[in-house]
Formats: sequence, C-alpha cells, structure tokens
Amino acid sequence: MISALRQEINRLLFGLLLLLALGFILGQPLLPVCLGLLAYLIWTFYNIKRLIKWFTHQDKHVPETCGIWDDIFYQLYQLYRRQRKAKQKLTAILGHFQESTQALPYAAIVLNQNMEIEWFNVTAKKLFDLHKNFDIGQRIDNLIRFPTFIGYLSAEKFSDDLELDLNNRSVRLTITPYGNNQYLVGAHDITQQRKLEVMRRDFTANASHELRTPLTVISGYVEAMQDSIEPKLQQPLQHILQQTERIESLFNDLMALSRLETSDLPSIVDRVDIKPLMQQIYNEIKLLDHNKHQLTIQSIPANISGNSEDIRTALVNLMTNALRYSPDNTAIRLSNTVNENEICIMVEDQGIGIAEEHIPRLTERFYRVDPGRSREQGGTGLGLAIVKHILDRHHARLEIESNRVNSEYNGSIFRCYFPR
Repeated sequence: MISALRQEINRLLFGLLLLLALGFILGQPLLPVCLGLLAYLIWTFYNIKRLIKWFTHQDKHVPETCGIWDDIFYQLYQLYRRQRKAKQKLTAILGHFQESTQALPYAAIVLNQNMEIEWFNVTAKKLFDLHKNFDIGQRIDNLIRFPTFIGYLSAEKFSDDLELDLNNRSVRLTITPYGNNQYLVGAHDITQQRKLEVMRRDFTANASHELRTPLTVISGYVEAMQDSIEPKLQQPLQHILQQTERIESLFNDLMALSRLETSDLPSIVDRVDIKPLMQQIYNEIKLLDHNKHQLTIQSIPANISGNSEDIRTALVNLMTNALRYSPDNTAIRLSNTVNENEICIMVEDQGIGIAEEHIPRLTERFYRVDPGRSREQGGTGLGLAIVKHILDRHHARLEIESNRVNSEYNGSIFRCYFPR
C-alpha cells in the first residue's frame, strides 16, 4: 500500500510537470496545472462516492478503477473477505455453543449489565416459564419475583449459591460474571436430592431411636447377669456389654449428625464466651481422663457468634480423640489465639499422628486411618465428621497438622478457625 501511494505521488508530480510545461508553451503556465488538479479532484471524489456505495451495498463485485484507488479497493475487499470468514466461523461456533447449551440439563440464562435477559436455553424456559417473544430484554427480577432472589441480585455477592422453592420444587441458582459486564445464570432442580437427604435424615433418626430401646434392655440384662453368672461366662458378657455400648455411642453420633442437619443455622447474634467454655470442657475431659495424660489449658478471652452447645460438642470430640489416640503420660493441650479477623482454638497431642495421605479424608463419615485400632479404642468414625459439620454451620474451618520427627509422625494439631 505504501509503494502504491509512492507511485501515485510520482505520477501526480510527473503529470503536473507536463501540464506546467504545456502552460509555458501556451503562455499560461498555471491554467493547465489548475485544470489538471481539478480533474484529479473530480476523479478522487468520484472514487470516494463509489467506495461509499460499495460500503453501503457490499457484495463480491469490487469496483474497477486505476491507480491508487484500484489498490485501495483491492485491500478493502481482502479485509472484507477476512472479516466475512471470521464472522462465518464465529457464527458457526456460536451455533454449536447454543446447540450444546440447549441440550444441557441445567438452566442457563445470559444477562447484560442491566440484568436484562439476552438469551436462555430450553431448560431455563421450562424451569422459570420463560417465553422468547416476551421475556427477552426483560429484567430477570421482573420475572423471578422472590424476595430472597431480589436481595441476592441487588447485593451482587455471587460467590455463594442461592436455593429457592419454586413451584413446589427446590432450585439451586448461581450467577457468574463474565465478558463485558455480562452474567451467566445457572440453575438446576435439586428437588429429588433434597427428598433423598430428608429420607436419609429421617431414616437415621428413626433407626437410631428405634434401636436404642432394645440395646438399653440388652445392656441392662447383661449387667444384671454379670453379678450372678459363673466366672467363665464373665468375659463373653463383658464383650457383649462393650459392643452394645459401642453401638449406643454410634447411635448417639448418628443422632447428633441428624440434629445438626435438620436444625436451623446458628444465629450470628448469639455470642459464645470462649474462655469459660474451654475451661468447662477441660474440667470434663480431666475427670474422664483419670490423670492418664498431662492435660493443660491456655485460654484468651474472646467471643464467637454461634451456638454454644454445638461448639462445645466439636471441642469435646477433638479432646476425646486426643485422649483416645495418645499414649499414657503424653501431653494434650487445649488453647486458643485471637487476631483481628479470626479466633483459633487448638487441640494438640503427642499421639500416634496421622499420615499425610489420610488427612484430606479424615472428616468423611466412618473413615478411619486404622479401622482395627479405632474400634479397639471405641471410635465410631463420626467424631470428626460432626466437628466438620459444626464448623461449616459456623462459617469456620478445620485445619489438621501432623508432626514428623525422624521421618515418623509424632502427634497432631487440630485448629478450628472461627470468624470474629
């Protein structure tokens, strides 16, 4: 393009020199030059008009001309072809994307920066009763009229999911910002999942309740028989009693989990004074331990938002685990630290420790590092699951660290971080 411009300037200068020479011959040097420039200007405006017309009604037929304008038309046509191919490719990609999103079992809605609907798939149409001819361009909060959703939308804090009860169905909804101030609304029906969770909770609660009574009767008879039965049967009866106590402990943990799953979230208004709570837990564990371990406590005054009984249950479970898996005469320490954002409550022991590969799975229900040893110690495999559930309800987190000494584990630290 630069070379064509250079050639055009050279041609123009050469033509002007010829016209100037002709003017000297005719005795009027400037007249041929002015007429030549006028003709060149008219030719330029003519080509500009053709260019505008071609832009207005673009087709594959490029206007034919000469000089630099021929090169301009050619370059613009090549640019037009590249843009057309790119547009066709983009249209094809968009078509494939829309086909795939239409086939998704999850609802998808595209919103612009004003929260107006630009597009939605078939699942969203069925789930929210949307209509393409009427609802495109409408604000989404004009169509989904739930106070919780309107508050969620206006708060613009889309990091958490939102659950709605919509036409006797439970719907989990997410909003993800993307692109140029656009939003992708995703939603799926979790009604069946909720029903299964309710059935599981009801089964756990009912089974635990129904089985507790016969177990109590069995343990009562076993205790009565131990006083009058011959000595050789004492040991089998003791084993029966231990197993019934273990099953009863398991049912108690299952009931605790069921209660946590069915009860409301703890109020952020309720404040729990940590120092006396930790002291109470320490006193209980000390009585339970019978001076087998070196128990210490170091507490700093602090308040946590939440349920006092739930927090107490979590800490008792951690302390009980420390007693269960720590050899006699080893140290177990209950302490806490406080900073501007968090309160950390720690349980440290010098027990058998935990291998790194087991730590991520410790809070799973019934997961045990050493199943045989856990049963011998009376563990149910639900203690840390209960701790994790309680911390989640309090927007807290659990961190587990196991120390290494000479390539062997030597004790563990359980840290519970509560927001202030």
